[in-house]
Amino acid sequence: MSLEFKHIPVMSEDIDKILTPYKSGVYIDCTFGGGSITREILSKKNTKVISIDRDNFVETFSKEISKEYNNRFEFIIDRFSNLENILKERNLQKVPVAIIFDLGLSSFQIDNPERGFSYRQDGLLKMTMGKNNVTAFDIVNKLDLKDLRNIFNLFGEDKDSGLIAKLIVQKRQDKEINSTKELAEIILRAKRYKNSKYNKVDSCAKIFQAIRMIVNQELTELYEGLISAINNLSIDGKIVVITFHSLEDKIVKKVFDFFSNKKKGTSRYLPQNNENENFNILEIKDRKPTIASEKEIKNNNRARSAKLRCATKVQDHSFEFKRSYLNLEKYFQLEEVMHA
Repeated sequence: MSLEFKHIPVMSEDIDKILTPYKSGVYIDCTFGGGSITREILSKKNTKVISIDRDNFVETFSKEISKEYNNRFEFIIDRFSNLENILKERNLQKVPVAIIFDLGLSSFQIDNPERGFSYRQDGLLKMTMGKNNVTAFDIVNKLDLKDLRNIFNLFGEDKDSGLIAKLIVQKRQDKEINSTKELAEIILRAKRYKNSKYNKVDSCAKIFQAIRMIVNQELTELYEGLISAINNLSIDGKIVVITFHSLEDKIVKKVFDFFSNKKKGTSRYLPQNNENENFNILEIKDRKPTIASEKEIKNNNRARSAKLRCATKVQDHSFEFKRSYLNLEKYFQLEEVMHA
């Protein structure tokens, strides 16, 4: 099995520019995937990488890197929301010179029908990234009409969310919905209510993405991982995040703004007694995200929705950050419906 498994990394050149010149020290790759970011960092002298991934499947790729960079590389199967404990166990708090998050699905996850992520291939309804207690089957077959509608509307932003939820509930009264093909057919059926000839299978993408985000609690994971990363970076350390969904990008932007000297747009969430210099923890050179180049998008269509944000830690202060400051509780609470 090849290391990349036909996976093309997104915005790797942009990450390289941010990290150059590479400092000596510990780097944290929070989303190991096929290992491309990890390998690039390890190719620089005096670097060490701790890579995290919740997917057992990628352990095979990590073993290939271990053979080449044994003493400078450690792979951990875990959620990156557990970053605080991972670093504490290794006495590496306040040590990392960079922490990187690439939140996109890997090609080997999307293209494998057994994983149940794709509406283009038939497979069991899973969509689990690893260390899951809930699957897509549970979401589709157990949540009530209201929760399904809200998930499809808020996470998928699909205009037919209500009808799709209604058709799912009707279908499962006869039999459980077990496969990606069955779910895709229900979505297309809803789309055909207005146009009987409608057959654009890509219209299933938003609903599938919404379900996947709930299954893996992706917004909660991101929020907890970001806060741990900011707390544990060394001074002058960099945090780099690539998102693929508007909600992910919104969380990164709000968290970065909160902890930086760019407080515009976040003052209404900032407690009055905390409006002081202690929250100038991060420095942001550009509040607008970097997007993939036209050339990269042409070569890798999955880069079209990628947005990269980065920040540098300039001060180290203890802080208390409440999730409610983000004003996104309705999203987080929906992620908790099946995980309570």
